Amino acid sequence: MKNRLLWIILLVGFNICHLSAQMSIRVPEVGELRAQLTEEEAQQVTHLTLTGKLNAIDFKVLRDEFNKLEYLDLTNAEIKLYVGKKGTYPEKTYVYPMNCIPAYAFKDKKTLKQVILSPNLKNIEDCAFMGCDNLRICQIKKKKSVNLLPQALNDSLTTVFVPLGSRDEYWRKPQWEHFNILEGDPVSVTVTVNEPGTLDNEIRKSGYRPDQINFLKVSGSMDLADFKNIRDNMPDLVGIDLSESNNGIIPEFTFAQKRYLMYIDFPKTLKTIGQRAFSGCTHLSGELVLPESVTEVGDSAFLGCDRLEKVMLNGKDVK
Repeated sequence: MKNRLLWIILLVGFNICHLSAQMSIRVPEVGELRAQLTEEEAQQVTHLTLTGKLNAIDFKVLRDEFNKLEYLDLTNAEIKLYVGKKGTYPEKTYVYPMNCIPAYAFKDKKTLKQVILSPNLKNIEDCAFMGCDNLRICQIKKKKSVNLLPQALNDSLTTVFVPLGSRDEYWRKPQWEHFNILEGDPVSVTVTVNEPGTLDNEIRKSGYRPDQINFLKVSGSMDLADFKNIRDNMPDLVGIDLSESNNGIIPEFTFAQKRYLMYIDFPKTLKTIGQRAFSGCTHLSGELVLPESVTEVGDSAFLGCDRLEKVMLNGKDVK
């Protein structure tokens, strides 16, 4: 009986923690987000959907008190005018326009990975997402391009998803021309390949086709047919995580000319990167650290990856 009671208590506790990590909150009046939940609740939230009325005071609460926030949906939130010192701009009376993500709204919020912004949005103000080093996805619901102010969003970190048919509208604006811009909703798929050659089947079991995938995580073992599937059938691949796969090779040309690819996590067992494996990946950014197990990097493996700052080889006797 005691064991059963303990199990029930643990199960209830788990469900409470799970629910507190994902919340939908309606803010009835501007400046009242803080009143909708306790400080302890705010610190547990990872996925948050907000509706109602917000101003820069509420954004400051989001930035400073939601310490684990990863995903934020503002699709149906109204952003109202605020003038004063209690907003997100540091220690200064500031005018925060309506329908704009405020200046410094999420500055240095390292936890933030994805945001969804309203179709009524006009501006993303100065430094709004500056220092958000893990912000992979910014989804904007507005078809007409939003104004992007200085240092508001980092084009080497964040992929922007816009409504169908509006990519060119964004790219025509100088502030958006260097961004990785795709249309539609981002698609992330995680699969385990227990038998080499079955990657396509495992992806389709998830309800998607390979050509729909933007972010892919693979564990298990892949063969040449699986890598060919990635090469030929995933034109809009943005990120791939192979850290839990046990492959020793990335075949030649696997990711060549994948212009939307920005991130890759390599297999820990990787030994060989084939020639031109990543050539022409013009949005591959930052620093790539190859596993110590790598002993061979093929000719021109990273040719044309102009945004890469460096490729770090930690292994010995690399050819």
